[in-house]
Amino acid sequence: MGEFSLVMQSLLVIGECMMELSSAENGDLQRSFAGDTYNSAIYAKRCLTNSKVSFLSAIGVDAYSQKMKATWQAEGIDTSLLVETDQAEIGIYAIHTDDSGERSFSYWRKGSAASKMMQYLDVDKLLAAAKEYQMVYFSGISLAILSDEDKGKFIDCIEAMSKQGCKIAFDPNYRPRLWDSLDHALLWLEKAYSLSDLILPGLEDHEVMFGHEDHQQMAKYFEQYATNELVIKCGSQGTFVYVENELVVHQPFKPAPIQVDSTAAGDSFAGTYIGKRIEGSTPEQALTLAAHVAGQVVQHKGAILDAELYKKLCLL
Repeated sequence: MGEFSLVMQSLLVIGECMMELSSAENGDLQRSFAGDTYNSAIYAKRCLTNSKVSFLSAIGVDAYSQKMKATWQAEGIDTSLLVETDQAEIGIYAIHTDDSGERSFSYWRKGSAASKMMQYLDVDKLLAAAKEYQMVYFSGISLAILSDEDKGKFIDCIEAMSKQGCKIAFDPNYRPRLWDSLDHALLWLEKAYSLSDLILPGLEDHEVMFGHEDHQQMAKYFEQYATNELVIKCGSQGTFVYVENELVVHQPFKPAPIQVDSTAAGDSFAGTYIGKRIEGSTPEQALTLAAHVAGQVVQHKGAILDAELYKKLCLL
């Protein structure tokens, strides 16, 4: 896969964005839009203000789908590759917070437009367009929502993009409820691992999937792949970055003084890290800002920080 290039100017993010319903302080439902890779795309764009960040997904032609598209565009996200269909609509999820502050989620995403994305895509057109992107980013959730047949088509597209020269970034973001079984998840996640230049795995996921106990065991596992850069998130142990199988930086964990909402902490971390690396920052510089952003995100409600607040907090 070659060396990880620091001279990059554009990013393609693939996945699903859904309509989020949550309770306002007065008890009314409020609407927003969120999803793991979409959240990451926003934070990457916050870093790459003068560069192109595109989001590839599928949506409906209904009013809510179009409102979501307009929201993406208002954030500066390019939607030229977005697929719109009259055969399906966007997924929805709701957040419920109990009296102790514990959050639970209900999802209505089966049959969503994004889950059928590969059925609507013109693959040849996509691959032609993908030549302009230096990096493509997707997650385990991007894969999990697809049928197995479509997973295969998706992986074939990622492989073709890699052969065209795109660097591939991947976060496994393992969610057991989206997979038939652990073996089913591993089959596809390891296919993604085998194609990726930059991987952002979490120790918590790997403890469940492989029984790994620390970053060293994870790094050893990844030696079987041609991954150039590995960003291992280990919770209270901090984050470890390996480049070409060598540990180059460790960021100790610094807990936020208050934690209001953990939603999108990992997404903001991934988007910021990828954005800064594309911008040309070193792994250490990218990791420092990514950890800082994630620490700020958990202190505020919602997945996406207000743009002006983001600039103020992150000094960008």
